[in-house]
Amino acid sequence: MNYEEFKENLANDVKEQMESRSGSGVAVETRTVEKMNETYDALTVKPEDSIIGVNLNVTSLYKEYEDGKDYDSIVNGAAEVAENALSNKPDFNLDVIKDYDQMKDKLAIEVVSAERNKDLLETVPHKNIEDMAVV
Repeated sequence: MNYEEFKENLANDVKEQMESRSGSGVAVETRTVEKMNETYDALTVKPEDSIIGVNLNVTSLYKEYEDGKDYDSIVNGAAEVAENALSNKPDFNLDVIKDYDQMKDKLAIEVVSAERNKDLLETVPHKNIEDMAVV
């Protein structure tokens, strides 16, 4: 199975697995996750009534599949990781996270490669220093 088929099948099969395990509906969607120094395709799994979910790295799961790991084992493992992450997620208040005055003392600076993160840096405030960017 090629990558696109794998991604589509994985989304459907993880959704089915999660719903059969929990007995309730889950939303599963694919998206591209862009992080500093890394970009990957992900499955975002979340309860239907929630805005908080977990991302599963489809790119690395497909690599496991290419390396010979059984597809059903990959689906079961992905569903287990998602289930554990969702049941053990920390409790937090989204309104506080969105409030700059409450969060400004908790912000941190990160230094990253300006060249490798060129596209992402176009979307965030930063300052270039030599070949690095302070984000």
